[in-house]
Amino acid sequence: MNKRFRRAAAAVFSLAAGAGAAHHSFPAHYKADASVTLHGKVSEFLWRNPHAFIHLEVVNEAGESELWALEWHNTVVMASMGYSPDTLKAGDEVIVSGNPARDGTRRVRLATLERPADGFTITRTGGARD
Repeated sequence: MNKRFRRAAAAVFSLAAGAGAAHHSFPAHYKADASVTLHGKVSEFLWRNPHAFIHLEVVNEAGESELWALEWHNTVVMASMGYSPDTLKAGDEVIVSGNPARDGTRRVRLATLERPADGFTITRTGGARD
């Protein structure tokens, strides 16, 4: 093997290893053994990669408004499941459940979503990278 080929192979391997590490592990960010349920109104649905987000306005027990960030799938997976940027709209009332953030912020890995107005529901399937 010549020197130039070995260098090129090492460079490709380094880039591939970095790309694989760039995708985070959900259990590193969310409590897999805990769940939270929230009822609120969608303030924004962000259709983007690496993961789509739903910003949810929730009124807490003290009557104060809180903004929560709900992390969903990547858009490729979502499109293959039949979802689109129009799946959720600002103002949609939803009930969601999921894994809360390890750092205590108002962030949740989405597991279920129900929109009572029309019966629309989603349930997370798959494993840690889902």
